[in-house]
Amino acid sequence: MTDDLHINQAEMRALLDDPSGPVVGDLRKSAKRVERGAKRRAPQWARDGVNAKEPGRDGEGWYADVATEAESKDGAPIGLFAEVGTKPHVIESHGDYPLRNAKTGQVFGKKVNHPGTEAQPHLRPALHEDL
Repeated sequence: MTDDLHINQAEMRALLDDPSGPVVGDLRKSAKRVERGAKRRAPQWARDGVNAKEPGRDGEGWYADVATEAESKDGAPIGLFAEVGTKPHVIESHGDYPLRNAKTGQVFGKKVNHPGTEAQPHLRPALHEDL
């Protein structure tokens, strides 16, 4: 006995491709779980920068981005620096003035040899937790 397999293309598209369908809904929920996990792990100063974006679609299919978008006042990606750490590096003033700590007023000079920072992974562990 042979049964013919009939696939309802409209239902299949609704299942897989509809932004309000179950596949995209699950992707959205998963991204929010990763966002919450990353915020729990992120350093306090980077938590507000952790965000899950609304799912998008490209040539390969649906995706959801969760990113740490925290930036310094001059646009450096400090959320990324928290995730992977930094090597020792030189920080230089962008003008004819010394570097300062805006919170304490401490003055450092026009050039500082920064010792680097230890990685504080928060995005990758949150993603692995959700897999």
